[in-house]
Amino acid sequence: MRRKLKERTKILFLVFGCIFLLLLAAFLAVTQTKTLSEGAVSEDGSYTSVLADIANIAEADPRVVDLAMLGSHDASTGALSVGAPADESTGGGVKFLYAVAPGLSYRYTKTQVSTVTAQLRQGARFLHIKCAYHEGKWCGSHSMVDGAIEGYVREVISFLQGAKGEIVVLQFQIAYGGESTLSAFLTELFAYECEGHTLKDFVPYENVPLGELTYNTVTQNGTKGGAVVMFSGEDDLPDVERVFDLQNSEYRGKCYSRNSMTNRWYNRMKTSAIAEGVAKRCAEIQGEFDRYKNMFRVMQINTSPCGKDFFETVGAWSLVSKAKKHNAEMLHCADFDKWMETMPVVLCDFVTSANGGFNAKINQKIVAYNQRLVERLLAE
Repeated sequence: MRRKLKERTKILFLVFGCIFLLLLAAFLAVTQTKTLSEGAVSEDGSYTSVLADIANIAEADPRVVDLAMLGSHDASTGALSVGAPADESTGGGVKFLYAVAPGLSYRYTKTQVSTVTAQLRQGARFLHIKCAYHEGKWCGSHSMVDGAIEGYVREVISFLQGAKGEIVVLQFQIAYGGESTLSAFLTELFAYECEGHTLKDFVPYENVPLGELTYNTVTQNGTKGGAVVMFSGEDDLPDVERVFDLQNSEYRGKCYSRNSMTNRWYNRMKTSAIAEGVAKRCAEIQGEFDRYKNMFRVMQINTSPCGKDFFETVGAWSLVSKAKKHNAEMLHCADFDKWMETMPVVLCDFVTSANGGFNAKINQKIVAYNQRLVERLLAE
């Protein structure tokens, strides 16, 4: 009897030991693994030129806010690495998660896999860059710090030097300002130098209302690459008013504030929920178009981890892995082209995804939209 009891006890210990090891392995796989499972990536430079090649675009001279553009959500995270520090806007609980689950945190923070240069060469023309003042300098950050803003701006400057007739919109979203200010940021921003050029060389206009800013004004009649600089901030940050001292900057006439764009973050992981939200937002803008016509109208289609879509969030593995299927599925929505007519800037994660032909297909849609826009303007 005792022998049988000992044997059963051994078996139970063995079973529970195996279960524990399996759970431990699963925990380590989920929390420590950094693999994104991104699938196919487009980085062949096929869309280095997406605006300049539009027939008669300089003659039509469209408003910049009416141009279709591929937007990169958290564009700087292509440089994000595992174990990167959290920025100062991040709460203690999230910082603890980053410490104990670096792989998980990395996978659900990184939204892009390519450098800013590679994104630009694949057609991205609207770069959303969240930034924070971290250890004495301005850095890109999506809760986790990915690199100095200076480096990303230099990539943009380098690209624009050889991109005649192209426009790049830089939307800086201030997550944390610390002891710095927007005025100080602008001074640094317009002083960053690359190959003898600064951002000032690509912003040849001043004090032009956004609704009146046209293709020819930004690109000097299609002869140069040009930039549009815009800022936005988190409304609930205690230092937001101090940070946004735009009026104190000598460069205030060369950039635009938060009310220069309209977008909506849906905080959902399901593709169907994102599509439903986009359709609703499209109807809202159409219903009050005069209110939004002089803004960048952004169709934000990126997904976000959320409790409401718990199983989709867990099953996604990473934001990039989710985007490799989600982006292509969004293009297949029956009303996608109609949504673009109202919100021509398409902002997404993993802009260089080749899965389902996404990068090529979205660029083709953008080129076709802009060609129709030019033809419509010339016919008026």
